[in-house]
Amino acid sequence: MKKRIPEVHNERLMPFRWQELDGRILLTNDAGNYAWLEQEAFGDFLAGTLLAESPAHAELERRNLIRSPQAEKKVMDHVRARSQHLFAGPNLHILILTLRCNQACVYCHASRKPEKSKGYDMSLETAARVLDVIFQGPSPDLTIEFQGGEPALNFDVLRFVVEEAYKRNQDGERNLYFSLVSNLSTLNQEQIDFLVDNGVMVCTSIDGPAQLHDRNRKFKQHSSHAEALKTIKVIDRTYQKRGLDPELAYVNALATVSRSALKKPREVVDEYLRLGHKVIHLRPLNPFGMGLKVWAREGYTAQEFLDFYLEALDYIIELNQKGEEIMEKMASLMLTRILTDEDPNYMDLRSPCGAGLGQLAYNYDGRVYTCDEGRMVGAMGDDIFCIGDVHQNSYEEIIRHPGLRSLCVASCLECLPGCSECVYAPYCGVCPVYNYIMEGDLVARYPANDRCRIQKGMLDHLFKRLAEPGMEDLLRRWTESKDRSSVYRRIVP
Repeated sequence: MKKRIPEVHNERLMPFRWQELDGRILLTNDAGNYAWLEQEAFGDFLAGTLLAESPAHAELERRNLIRSPQAEKKVMDHVRARSQHLFAGPNLHILILTLRCNQACVYCHASRKPEKSKGYDMSLETAARVLDVIFQGPSPDLTIEFQGGEPALNFDVLRFVVEEAYKRNQDGERNLYFSLVSNLSTLNQEQIDFLVDNGVMVCTSIDGPAQLHDRNRKFKQHSSHAEALKTIKVIDRTYQKRGLDPELAYVNALATVSRSALKKPREVVDEYLRLGHKVIHLRPLNPFGMGLKVWAREGYTAQEFLDFYLEALDYIIELNQKGEEIMEKMASLMLTRILTDEDPNYMDLRSPCGAGLGQLAYNYDGRVYTCDEGRMVGAMGDDIFCIGDVHQNSYEEIIRHPGLRSLCVASCLECLPGCSECVYAPYCGVCPVYNYIMEGDLVARYPANDRCRIQKGMLDHLFKRLAEPGMEDLLRRWTESKDRSSVYRRIVP
């Protein structure tokens, strides 16, 4: 709905955005500060007639929405703190170790190849060249994430990358982190020992109860759900044998929401509770890669996902009010953007987005993409997001590619129609790759596409909940992530 622009006669206004929500006015600024005003107070604020001694005026001053030298300095300081990632260079490096996979997920978008296929594994030579590029970058923090296919099917190269990265970082100049995204079904004890002893974080998928998970993630031998839980237990025992804190050392899990899950939000959450997980990440399907081919069968509308997500989120909040310790990851990321100046290191909630600036993705053959979503588009036969090749290009050549510059311009919210004036611009982000797939252009011709609807629906709901008495204190706890860096370091005998 188009907003009516009221007349403004107050020269002490700081720049802000606004939206009517539940009968009140929500105001935000570039620093991420927000405030609520009643309709009448909002009119007085714009007219310059809001009484200086009123509680509303005091709140607006506290939130840096009334001009003063102090407010201007605070806003600049906040904006600077919230933008530090722009000057660090890519810190997330995604390595596609193989396209081969031993499972057949109904919503697969990774362009998987059968497990016995040949020619789809990253070689040791390519892995070494990838490390050359990674260590040429300036970021003091480096996260190397192994993906596939099923990356553990190429474990020798995973081992090489971890050991070689530690060797290249003997001076300790970089903070090194490793992450393996795996279905866990091929890992043996020797491999698990290597992962634990070398600080490799493990992430897997648990889509919900066994029947739902096995329906989504097909495994010809037996239950993929049972296999994942069995391996999680082995990893947990290995952590325990090393004396690692179970509050910090655990397998991360996320749930991809398929059409079959839409009517089961509470059942999905209850499965995570049953398994003792304190974090659940509810992800919608995306249209990248092979996802387009299965969308007609597995896809759904933005509103259908929001109905699922918001019921699950309210249930999780209800559980918190009863003393259960569990949070939803996407809400946690958004709340971190809303309530703090911390960067949650989530590439989709940045302006410009993290493609190229915050992450790079390396295909098994050495081609470099702006992000993993861009690589998936490449797997569909369109290499528009390919910005180099580790066999031919240096880090500097890759990072100066004009395609990366185009993505930066296309994802600066402050310059985009429909985004620049949105009240949620300080907390949100756009995905040019999504726009390209759905609309044929890096810039959405219609800002309120399904991705926008989902994120705006989430933010609407979070702000409504934050406005409830006592709720901000509860939800602020979701922004207080525990420092797990001590666990994800090489264990020295």
